[in-house]
Parts: sequence; structure tokens; C-alpha cells
Amino acid sequence: MSSKTHKIVILIFTMVLFLSPYSAMAGMSYKPTIISNINETSGVISVVTTLSIIADWASQVGDTLFTPVSIVTGSEDPHTYSLTSSEIQMIGDADLFVRLGLPGIEPWVENVLDAFPSLNVLTLASEEIMEIDPVSGYLNAHVWMSPIIAKNFVSNITDSIITLDFANRGQYEINRDNYLSNLDELIFDIEDYYFNRTNGLKVVVQHPSFFYLLNLLGVERVGIIEEHEGSEPSAQHIQEIVNIMIEQNVTTIITQPQIEEQLVIQIARDTNSKLAKLSPMLRDDVDDNYIQMIIDDINALLSPEDIEDNQWIVTSLAIGGVFFVGSILLLVFLRFKGNTFKFKKKRNEPKNNKE
Repeated sequence: MSSKTHKIVILIFTMVLFLSPYSAMAGMSYKPTIISNINETSGVISVVTTLSIIADWASQVGDTLFTPVSIVTGSEDPHTYSLTSSEIQMIGDADLFVRLGLPGIEPWVENVLDAFPSLNVLTLASEEIMEIDPVSGYLNAHVWMSPIIAKNFVSNITDSIITLDFANRGQYEINRDNYLSNLDELIFDIEDYYFNRTNGLKVVVQHPSFFYLLNLLGVERVGIIEEHEGSEPSAQHIQEIVNIMIEQNVTTIITQPQIEEQLVIQIARDTNSKLAKLSPMLRDDVDDNYIQMIIDDINALLSPEDIEDNQWIVTSLAIGGVFFVGSILLLVFLRFKGNTFKFKKKRNEPKNNKE
């Protein structure tokens, strides 16, 4: 082999060695990584959450630095929510998407994650933190209703936000510590003040949303009206609930604004009970936050309301309607009868003979 040929062979061999790693990478599916510290010095990060509760926690951490957006607000049911195209795009454009991540709470999230495989997602919870609900017999996913568990979620949110905006780490940590202190005060009030007023209370609940909060308060749930998620309870189940309430002298039913309560009202009438209107979500119509929501729920539990019985209004309207229609028919009848009488009278009058 000539010297020239030898050099060509060495050159080709070197190029093959150099390019081989890139050839291997070309056959692999490449996913872009999330860049940390995208706002190293300044800027506003985009945080989107599934639930308004999570958005409130994030807003406490990011106070004055960013404003998170929640997909589901207080008026909707997160179990059955349907995303709009603009909401899907907003999630895809987010620097951080925060979800609870427990079965059945946000079933619409999985399709979004499939559409945006490189989306930076923080999943707050896992099934390991859920407890078996002794009334329903299933794991209860409404863990956010415990301020004790909420503290862990706030810390996890803070850690994820700091990785995105490390330049403001100090302020985020101050905001987190201040908010955790407020949660500690709430927990102390529940265990020291409210517990003494609610311990031993028996209730029936419309939905198992308040399992963790009621446990902290020492409240016993003797039944759940919603037999299965998203479906009407059977007549047999309703009768069982009524029987239990009568036998155990339960006079409080816990309901919530996100679910139709007409059936609950009927059960309350049958058992001479009052309604305690609690909410597991922040409400749209008030300037609400997580801590205030918990306090309002406890106060609503302590002061259940009488049923707003509007049946007399319906009855009055019905009677009035019948009377009005009857009066019209009577006037029409008298008018018609009067015209008929005049016509007959005119026919019976003797005609004047013409001379």
C-alpha cells in the first residue's frame, strides 16, 4: 500500500470514528430538556395549575413575582371538566404545570400530557398518602382538605419554582416560610379551638370531599349520599341513608355548591335536617383563599342552615295561575252567553207591520 493510499485509509477511519456517535443519536428519539433558571436574573414565569387550590398555594409562594392560573375554578366539578382549546395551549406554553395527580380528580390531564411530552410537570401527590375511607371503603383522594398535607405540597411547589427562577430564590423561601407559619396557626386553631366544638358530631355527606378535614375535627360521617362517583344513588341507598339518620338522630347533611343538591334537600325534608354548605374548592364569587376556605367550611359546619322551603311560592303561583285562567274563561263564557242572549232576544222581537 502506497503512502498516499495509507493516508486516505487513516482519514476515512478517523471520520467514521468521529461521526459514529452522531449516527447513533440520529436513530434515537430526542426530547428537549427543561432548562433550569430560565429567568436567571429577572422575568415572569408562567405557572398553570389544574385546581384553584393549587393556584392559591403557588400564588402565596410567588407573591409579587408571578401570578399562577388555574384551569378549574371553584364553580366547576374537576372530575368532569372539559378543556377548551385555549386552555390546552396555555398548558402547553407554561413553564410549569402543577397537578394533584391522584386517580379520578383530574382525569382530563392525561390527554394533555400525551400532547406535550416535554412539558415541565410537577405532580404533588401519590396514592401512598391517601387513606382508606371507612364509609366508602375506597382510598380517598381529597387530600388537599388537610392543612397538614397541604404544607408538604407548598414546599414541593416552592422547590420547583426555585429551579425555574433561581435568581429570586431568597424571596420564594421567605414567602414559603411565612405561608407555612400561617398554615401552622390554622392547624393549631383546628386542633385546639374548633375540635372542642365539633368532636363527636355525626353527619351525612353528599360527597366524600371532606374526609380529611372532618377527621381533624373529630366529626363522624355515618353515610355518603353519592353512592358512586358521578351517578345518581339508587332508591334503596337513599332509603338506607334516611333510616341511618333517623336511627342515629343525625340532623346535619354536608353539601357542596359544585354538585346538584335537589336530592339532598328532599332527604333533609324527610329527616327534618339542616344543610351545612361546605366547599372543597375556592369559590368564584368571593375573594377566597385556601386558609379562609377551610375556616369558612368549619363555620358552615357549626352553623347549618334550615332548608329554604320555596314550596309555598310554587303552590301560590299554581293557585294564582289557576284562578287567573279560570277568571279569563269565565269572562269569555259570560261574554259569549250575553251575546247569544241578545241575539235570541232580537230574533224573538215582533216585527212592525208596514202600512
